[in-house]
Amino acid sequence: MKKNKRKYKKMYRNRSINIKVINYKMALIVIIMFIIGGAFIKLGTTIGKNVTPLYLYKVEKSNNYEVLLKPNNFYTTKTLPSGRYYASQSIDSFIMNFKYNLKSNKKSDLNYHYTITAELIGKAVSNNEEEKEIWDRTFNIIENKEFTQENVDELLINEKFDINYETYLNLAQNYERTYDITLDTTLRVRLNVYFDVPNLETVEDHIELDIPINDTITEVKENYEKISEKSIFQQGKTINIKEIIFYIIGAFLIFGAITITIKIINKIRKERTPKDLYENNINRILKYYRELIVTVKNEPNLIDLEIMKVSIIEDLIDVAEQNKRNIIHYKIPGEEKSNLYVIVDKIVYIYVVTSHELK
Repeated sequence: MKKNKRKYKKMYRNRSINIKVINYKMALIVIIMFIIGGAFIKLGTTIGKNVTPLYLYKVEKSNNYEVLLKPNNFYTTKTLPSGRYYASQSIDSFIMNFKYNLKSNKKSDLNYHYTITAELIGKAVSNNEEEKEIWDRTFNIIENKEFTQENVDELLINEKFDINYETYLNLAQNYERTYDITLDTTLRVRLNVYFDVPNLETVEDHIELDIPINDTITEVKENYEKISEKSIFQQGKTINIKEIIFYIIGAFLIFGAITITIKIINKIRKERTPKDLYENNINRILKYYRELIVTVKNEPNLIDLEIMKVSIIEDLIDVAEQNKRNIIHYKIPGEEKSNLYVIVDKIVYIYVVTSHELK
């Protein structure tokens, strides 16, 4: 009988080792499947992004200007160069030149048009001390110009025009006098460019300058990028078979890895013995409540004590903490079972730990 018992224990031990080895191997396979699946999906994403643009262009923008002065006894020249601060009352006008040069990677038919506008924007401080826009007025400096060029890979706009600063200054001052409001006024001068890429899209672009309008000093502020690039792709992405295959393989591997993981977890749960379950339960209790628990080898004497059994471990913990008592842990010999006791006066509270799920 003892020989058979030893033989069973050895077989059980070997079976447990084999199960662990199998589980480790399956876990390794799952990890590899996740890694390879993720790599395939990443490759598919990379392929999707690496699509050659149908139209690639680069734009170089610039503005040159001079300041034409009113007749005066202070300056030796009639004009001042760009990039400086200027006395507002000395300015007659700005002589401006906008240049817009587009170069593309291929020749195509280009339909484009552009305008040049000057927008007078007046802001005032509100009652809550926030600056609010209260007035704006737009002036057309150059009306809409439309062009069509066939089989070209370059577009050049070169426009010269004058901005009569004194006119806008007088208009802003007249507004202030009329409505008794102090304005922070800016003149926004803008080249608005629109061009059509055949069968693709309409592109909008601009050169923009801000000129403060006041009776002290002013300057010209640039609000645009001097060099810009853009890629235009075909509208409605074409199907890439290779990309789809990578996505399918990656998704299949990841889904398979998830399925195997679930099966391994369920298998481990089913293969756990009552002893494993009991030890897991008691070890959890001893770990989380070790400061309250005292483990003894002798079964407590419960004679003359009223026995109260609790259904959940938390109730026993509450009893121990509220009455400042220790929990006595006694492992019943030969069984996968422990009793936890809390003795308060003539009452003993008992919680039984077995292989069943903790309550």
